[in-house]
Amino acid sequence: MNTIEIRKISIVNVNTDAIVNAANEGLLAGGGVCGAIFKAAGYSDLQSACNRIGYCPTGSAAITPAYNLQAKYIIHAVGPQWIDGNHNEPKLLYNAYKRSLELAMENGCHSIGFPLISSGIFGYPIDGAWRKAIQACKEFLEKNPNYGLSIIFAILQDDIAQTGEKTIANIAPDFMLSPNSKTKDYLYINAKKMDAIFFHKPEEPDGYLSNWYKSPFVLDGINFFSVEQYIMYQKCKIFSDNDSANAILATNDPETQQRIGRNAKGFIQNVWLGTRQIIAMRGLYAKFTQNDDLKEKLLSTGNAVLVECAQSDRNWACGISLKSEDRFYANRWLGENNLGFALMEVRRYLQEKK
Repeated sequence: MNTIEIRKISIVNVNTDAIVNAANEGLLAGGGVCGAIFKAAGYSDLQSACNRIGYCPTGSAAITPAYNLQAKYIIHAVGPQWIDGNHNEPKLLYNAYKRSLELAMENGCHSIGFPLISSGIFGYPIDGAWRKAIQACKEFLEKNPNYGLSIIFAILQDDIAQTGEKTIANIAPDFMLSPNSKTKDYLYINAKKMDAIFFHKPEEPDGYLSNWYKSPFVLDGINFFSVEQYIMYQKCKIFSDNDSANAILATNDPETQQRIGRNAKGFIQNVWLGTRQIIAMRGLYAKFTQNDDLKEKLLSTGNAVLVECAQSDRNWACGISLKSEDRFYANRWLGENNLGFALMEVRRYLQEKK
C-alpha cells in the first residue's frame, strides 16, 4: 500500500528502509537535520562515503549506507536555498524529492523517512515547502501504484506538522494515512528488534488502546463508560468501599474516577497487586468484544508490542513519555507496562477465536 503520513519523531529514529538527509552540495556534515544524521550514523564512516561521491547538485540526491542507524540507507537530498521564489526554487525542491523517491525504489526500499527539505536554514517558506513535497510524493506514488511505499515525514514542531496534515489532505487525500491506521514503530528488547505501537491519551494516535477511551460495555449487569471506570469500580468493591464504587459509576470522567479509586477506603497494596491484572483483562475483553470497530483495530496491530507511554505511571505504563526516544528501548523503561501486556493477551485470545 502506498501511503503518506507525518510523525512527531526525530528523523534518526524513524523505522524505515531509508531516511533522507537534508544535504548540501558538498555532502558535508552540517547542522540541524544533517548534523543529527551524521552524528547518529557515525561521522567518520558517513563522511568517507559522502567524500567518495564528492558532489551532488541542487535538485538531486545521492545514496549511502546508513551505518549505525536503524535504516539501511541514507539518501542525501540537496534542496534549494530560498531566495525569492523566482530562481527555480520550486522545481529544484520538487526534483530533490523525486530523485530521493527514485533512489529508494531503485534500491528496494519500501519505506522512507523525510525531513521537510529546505525549510530550515535554507529558508524555504513552510507552506510552499509542504506543497512541493506532497506534490512530488503524490505524483511518484501515482506513477508506481503497485510498488508499495510508505512515506513518513519526521516533524517535531506541532505547527509545522499541522500545516503538513492539511497539505496532504488537500493534495493527496487518497494516500493519507489516518492516525488510527498508522504504521508501526519499533522496540528493542535487548538486541531483538520488534514492531511496536506506543500510545497514551485517548485523543492521540492509537488512543483507542487507552483505558480512558470511551468504549461502553456491560459487565456483571452494569453499564460502564470505559475500562478505567470498570477497574476503579472493582478496586473499590474489593475493599468494600461501596460509597466510592457508586461515586465512580455516577461520573463518566476518567480523571475523577481515577482520583476516587486511588483513595479507596481499606486499600491493601498486596491484595490489589495480586488482582488488578485479572480485573483489567476482564474489562479489556468486554471492551473489545462488545465494540466491533475497536476489536478490528486491535487485531490490525498483528504481533506488535503494545506500550502505554506515561512518565508518571510506572504500573500500567512504561514510565517513559511518548515524546522520549527512550521508549524504543525496553531496558530504559522505568515502568512495568501492565496495560500494554494485558492488551496483548486479550489480542491473542481474539486472534485464536478468528
